[in-house]
Amino acid sequence: MIGLGKWQGTVNVQILRFSGDVFITIADDGGNYAVDIQLPEQLQKVKLRFDTIEEVGDDGLKGKGKLLTPAGRELGFEAAVNFDGDEMSGYLKIAIANIKIKNGHRIG
Repeated sequence: MIGLGKWQGTVNVQILRFSGDVFITIADDGGNYAVDIQLPEQLQKVKLRFDTIEEVGDDGLKGKGKLLTPAGRELGFEAAVNFDGDEMSGYLKIAIANIKIKNGHRIG
């Protein structure tokens, strides 16, 4: 399995007026990927639920799912991350923004 562990990166989305650190935990759940994403403080009530996660090559993961807003609205999203040793980069794409994860690194 690719990218197991805890990761931290930075996001800055001007259109949505937020920035901060993103924490990603990737675990093995009986041969399936379990991914937990903690967004910056301004978006703590937003939840991401993955429907699919698949490996891309030897160093990447790609997934699709639903972003659940505090108001109960669901938006489809696509996410991808690539790993290079203890470094990581990626993005989260929703209808209104493409959020890049920068300066990603392993923290555990």
